[in-house]
Parts: sequence; C-alpha cells; structure tokens
Amino acid sequence: MSSDTDSPPTDPSDAESASENGIASDGAAAGGPTRLPPTTKRDVLRRVVWILLIIGAIAGIFFTGKAATTGLDATSDALPEHVDRLIPASGAQVLRQSQVGIDVADGYDGYLIVNGVEVRSEEDGLIRELGTGLILLQPGPGKAVEILNEGRNCIVAMVWNKLENRSSAAPVSWCFEAT
Repeated sequence: MSSDTDSPPTDPSDAESASENGIASDGAAAGGPTRLPPTTKRDVLRRVVWILLIIGAIAGIFFTGKAATTGLDATSDALPEHVDRLIPASGAQVLRQSQVGIDVADGYDGYLIVNGVEVRSEEDGLIRELGTGLILLQPGPGKAVEILNEGRNCIVAMVWNKLENRSSAAPVSWCFEAT
C-alpha cells in the first residue's frame, strides 16, 4: 500500500504541499539532491561570454604590466611630451664631473635638483640654453654641486611652460651611475 505522500505529486498544488512536508518536487526528501532547471542555449552563451571577458581582462592586465615603464632607471623610455631627452639617459654610467641636465621642448623652462641639492641659478652652476632647450649643470668648484656622488645619482628636473609660472612646474625624475 502506498500513501499519497510517498509518490511524487503531479498537480502543482500537490507540489507545494509536498514541499511543505519536506518532499522535493522530484520525490527526494528536502535537503537531498534536486533537479536543476534545464540549461538553455542563452545560459550557455552568457557563461561563454563572461568567461571570455574575464580571460580578456586578465590578459589585458598582464600585457599592460609587461609593457609598462617603471622605475627611475627607465625614465628615458617614457618621457613626457615636453621633454626631448635626459642627460645622461636614465640608468647610464658617466664620470663624476660630467654635465647633467634635461633637454626640453620649445617654450619650456626649468631647474634641477641634483641629489637633493637645488640648482636654480647661474651662481649655482645652472646653464640655460633656452634657444636649444637645454637646462644643464656642469659640476665644478664653487658650484652648488662640485662633483657627482660616486655610484647612484638622482635628478629631479622641475619643468614648466613659460606661458605659465613656476608653480605649475612638473617633476621629471631619473637616476644614473657615476664613477
């Protein structure tokens, strides 16, 4: 003999009462395995699109990170528009008495901070050749920087558009080695 609660309900109203009595609509006890709704083509397509988007995002992050130029020794590889070149190039090796500085685009001016020492005027040793865009320091006796440090040296060039004032100066930083 079988009772009505032992067989799966066939009527939707019976399914609700069976569910309330702890029996799933497929006849299994509540909490046991239940049938998942059938997967449609639209569900599959949505999952494939999401997976492709996630893979694409991960690949984009990876390749962006690999292509990025970072660090003070790589500054020469990614200069701002208003900077033509760094003297010496970032990561280069020079002699301790070498001239250092920056070559800026027409219409720009600046000053240098060499190993934390500001070089703003001719008295400090700053050479401005604004016709060519060069802003240089020649280390020497009586100058703000008499000789470059042995080993690692870092420069911050504060550069601004001459149509604006010095308060709009943007830093360009790089490091190199001196022997």
